Amino acid sequence: MKLMVSGIGGVGGYVAAVLCSHYAEVTLIARKKRRDSLREKGLVVHSQLLGEQVFHPAVTDTPAEAGIQDMIFICTKNYSLPAALAAVQPCVGPETLVVPIMNGIDHYETARSLLQGGIVVNALVYIAANYRPDYSIDHNCNYARIIVAAPQAEAAARVVSVLNHEGEINCYIADDMKSELWHKFIVNCGYNTITAYYGCTTRGLLEPPARLKEFQTLLDEAYAVAIADGAKLPDDLTARIYDRFLNRRGLDLSSSMARDFAAHRPSELETFSGVLVRKAHALGVAVPLTERFYEGLKEREAHI
Repeated sequence: MKLMVSGIGGVGGYVAAVLCSHYAEVTLIARKKRRDSLREKGLVVHSQLLGEQVFHPAVTDTPAEAGIQDMIFICTKNYSLPAALAAVQPCVGPETLVVPIMNGIDHYETARSLLQGGIVVNALVYIAANYRPDYSIDHNCNYARIIVAAPQAEAAARVVSVLNHEGEINCYIADDMKSELWHKFIVNCGYNTITAYYGCTTRGLLEPPARLKEFQTLLDEAYAVAIADGAKLPDDLTARIYDRFLNRRGLDLSSSMARDFAAHRPSELETFSGVLVRKAHALGVAVPLTERFYEGLKEREAHI
């Protein structure tokens, strides 16, 4: 089986490591310094589940050279999805499964609209992972969960058969993918947005106390849009998310978007707040605090 991974950051690096543990033909797509590091040192992983590991898969910045693949995992940020799909297009045959594993709620539709041929399988991931300055992968949690769905049940089942490995990744087919996507999207629209806006960790939400109220409001606004969009979510969802972040997670944790803003890198602002604001307008839902934070972050991003 020929497998390919595009986007060797925290998520893609961990997915690639699990694949390398079980399959011989794994190709990573990387460029410039990351490509050079992977070729010289291998894919280095520090993981609570996998332990300390080094893998040496094929690494290329020219995907076409790898030929047609059985399965391609796209683990880039959402704003890089069109370019990533264009790069792997020569590797997509009629039966190739293309699996975008990323944040947001619209990556499946984007992939379907841009990809020529192949079969797209929707996916979302729950994991805490990032890459170090030396491009090694930190998987700093005791879980990795990937949920998939596709109109063709057999296609989703094939992805599960490749990804699901006990003690490494728990992969399963969603009963209701729309609601699963919205559940995580609400988290991202609340937590990523507010930590990026204030440039803080979870601890930074505790003082001044007004930030906690804003965090709850951001969650509630995203929830209102989700319900208007037809997602079936429990009434107490935002209260449970709020409790989880304030009482059950480390206070010194932050978000990927906050780290991107702090490092003056492109962020997923449009993936989260931008998409939410546009959906809210289309559905006639008021999201005033989300709009204020979105406009403030957009102005800041314009000067990065």
